[in-house]
Amino acid sequence: TSTLPPCARLLAMPRVEVKVILDFMCPWSFIGMRSLQLARERFADRLDFAPIEFVPFEFDPPGTYPPEGTDWTDYCKGYGEAKARFLLEEKLPRAFELGRAVGINFRMERRIVHTVDVNAALEVAQRHRVADRFVLETLSEHFENLKDPNEATALRARLESFGVPSAEVEAALSDPSRTRRNAERTRAARSLLRGGVPQFEVRCGSSEDMCASAPGGPTSPEYFERLFQLCAS
Repeated sequence: TSTLPPCARLLAMPRVEVKVILDFMCPWSFIGMRSLQLARERFADRLDFAPIEFVPFEFDPPGTYPPEGTDWTDYCKGYGEAKARFLLEEKLPRAFELGRAVGINFRMERRIVHTVDVNAALEVAQRHRVADRFVLETLSEHFENLKDPNEATALRARLESFGVPSAEVEAALSDPSRTRRNAERTRAARSLLRGGVPQFEVRCGSSEDMCASAPGGPTSPEYFERLFQLCAS
């Protein structure tokens, strides 16, 4: 057992920085975030984790879906018969299986909506260093409890419970430029992508992004644990 005081132990720990490009409508973003959460918890006494930097991304622009959203099954069918069969019979069952392994109960009844307001709220959460909690709770409420992530009352309550001033939340959700800024963020995020969303970047100290050359994908805690083990060794 270390005899160093807690502050000295923290200073001695390798610093790990994580950046995530995510879409609140993407089940793989939820799987990746939950996997990252579990891995970070297992290395909490060995690594100094900086607050996660989030880059919100929106696959489909505002106006794609009606106000009430689009049923997940109907969304998949919109790609045509062959791709719909692949999504509904192979890709989503695989995602649901990976989700169960990390404690996620995906529900097929969820509806796909735009993410303008939830992305605006994420910006506020980042300024107050509560984005990690905000993202995980919001993803859970959407995919497991079928909540619209843009619902203003819920966004206000969630952020205020994390200590964010109500006036700042209200200003973000009523900002008339939020749709334009959401599109600008998505365009900027596209230029950063190596492939699809989500994209995770992990850096230890002055290292390059470790995910860029890591085998596999961010679909289990073990993926991140392998990276964190390298950081801790």
